[in-house]
Amino acid sequence: MTGASSPAGRSASHGTVSRPASWLVPLHRPARPRARLVCVPNAGGGATTFRGWADLLPGDVELWAMRSPGRETRIAEKPPHRLSMIIDPVIDGLSRLEPLPFALFGHSMGALVSFTVARRLRSRGLPGPGRLFVSGWNAPQCRDGMPRLGRLDDEELMRVLHRLDGIPPEVIGNPELMSLIMPVLRADLNAAESYVHEDEPPLACPISVFGGNGDPTTTAGGLGAWSAQTGSAFRLRLLPGGHFFIHTQRRTLLRAIRADLGTCR
Repeated sequence: MTGASSPAGRSASHGTVSRPASWLVPLHRPARPRARLVCVPNAGGGATTFRGWADLLPGDVELWAMRSPGRETRIAEKPPHRLSMIIDPVIDGLSRLEPLPFALFGHSMGALVSFTVARRLRSRGLPGPGRLFVSGWNAPQCRDGMPRLGRLDDEELMRVLHRLDGIPPEVIGNPELMSLIMPVLRADLNAAESYVHEDEPPLACPISVFGGNGDPTTTAGGLGAWSAQTGSAFRLRLLPGGHFFIHTQRRTLLRAIRADLGTCR
């Protein structure tokens, strides 16, 4: 669940565009983009979660990722501990970009952030995503019974994350690294667990959902319940793997995202 130190992937500048807030990091910027994919990582993650994704997406798709305070190049900043502290800066970053059809992708906590961003854009009368991709997170109206990891002590939390393959063993065994990771991870978990679902009309955009068939944090029913959040097309794909199938099944995942981006308008 941790992020590395710097973004990677193909990168190229083009033209003169509005500079986004530091919350959104460009990973690939083609000269003539037709669409934009904005990715939001899991709790504790950063922009480098999506390293290498640009190589598996169409060359004319811009790729951006969220980098919130407390990680990577923003390690000296205090991490946000409420969801509202994340949503508004992401929307501000989106508003600074040149108009372009775009999609949002979020994994785990990032799915909740992406969904909330899409709702907030609608409530403000701003252009919303042409498609919402959510991964590794039950539908937001199905939070009852979900584990509250933020309430665990450090030792218990490490055991859970180790079972999820969320933190490499060499990191868990390094007290210095863990002292840097733990405050960020706890802040993110507190932010996700601060979410209170409110009934609103379904989003107008299609929703594509991905889950790992061995992920103990989600259920087929919880993933399928995302269908209630769209008034448009819905598709659920279950891939082999656990909670972090987005890494072990990256090519298959990106192939599906690539296909669905073709309908992003």
